[in-house]
Amino acid sequence: MKIWPDCIPCILRMSLGVARVAIKGEDETRRFMEEVLRLKYFRGGKRNVTSPEVIRDIWSKLVEMTGEADPLRAVKDEQNRKALSIYPRAKELIKVAEDPLSKAIQLAISANSIDAMTDVKGNSPAEVIKKWDQCKMAQKEWKGLKGRLKKARHLVYFGDNCGEIVFDRLLIETLLERYSIQVIYVTRTLPVMNDATFQDALHTGMDKVTHVMANGIPEYLPGTFLKRVKPELKRLIERSDLVISKGGGNYDTLTEEESLKGKAFFLFLAKCYPYCHLYQAALNTPLIYGG
Repeated sequence: MKIWPDCIPCILRMSLGVARVAIKGEDETRRFMEEVLRLKYFRGGKRNVTSPEVIRDIWSKLVEMTGEADPLRAVKDEQNRKALSIYPRAKELIKVAEDPLSKAIQLAISANSIDAMTDVKGNSPAEVIKKWDQCKMAQKEWKGLKGRLKKARHLVYFGDNCGEIVFDRLLIETLLERYSIQVIYVTRTLPVMNDATFQDALHTGMDKVTHVMANGIPEYLPGTFLKRVKPELKRLIERSDLVISKGGGNYDTLTEEESLKGKAFFLFLAKCYPYCHLYQAALNTPLIYGG
C-alpha cells in the first residue's frame, strides 16, 4: 500500500515522539526534525512509496544523529520484559478457552497495539490482556484463515514489534500443538523503531519454539520487500503453503508483492484512517485480510 495523505502527519508525529525519547536536548531534537522536514516526501514530492520506505530514511538520520545503532533499545527491552512477565497468565487463558486457537489469534492481533508508530512505548502487555476479550474478529475472515492453517504444512510468519513477539510465540505454540506444520518466524535484520530483531527473538524464547530467521534486509526498513530478503528466505517463502504477516509495516510492503496474492494472510489492527476506510472498520478493529 502506497502512502496516503494521512500517513504524512502520522509519520511526523512518530518522528517527534521517538526524538523525545532517543535524543538528548531540545536543540538536537529541533535539528533532527528540521532534517526530517527536508526529506522530499514532506515537500510534495515522491508519493509513490510505502510508509516503511519513508520511515527508513528518517531512521537513518536518527541513527546518525544519536550515534546509537538501536535508539529505542531500552524501550524494546522493557516491552519484551513486561510481555514475558505475563506470558504464563496469557498461556493459561488460551489453554482454558473454548477455542484456544481463536483466542491465540485474537491475542496476537491485539498485541499489535504495542507499536511505536501510534505511541513510542505502545500499549503495555497488561493492557493487551485487558482489552483481549473486546477484540472481536470478523468470523468469515477467521474461518478462511483457520481453513488454510489446517491444510498448511510450511508456514512463513513475518513478525512485527517487540512485546508483540511474545504473543506471536503463544500463537505459534498453539498452532504446533494442533497441526503438523513447520513454522519459520522472520524478524528484522537491522533494528528500526520497536520492531523485533533476531536478538529479540532469542531473548523472548522464540527459538525454543520454532526456527527463527532474520530477513537479511540491510536497511532500517520497518517492512518487507521480497526482492531484498536473503535468498534462503526467498526460497522458503516460495516453498511455503501459507504466509502470515503481522502489523502495518509488513502489510504496507507485502501487499505490493504479486507473488503473495492468494498465499498470505495479514493480521493487524485498524490503527489509522486508511485501514479503517479500506476495510470499513472502526478504529482499532482487529483485521484479518487474505491477500
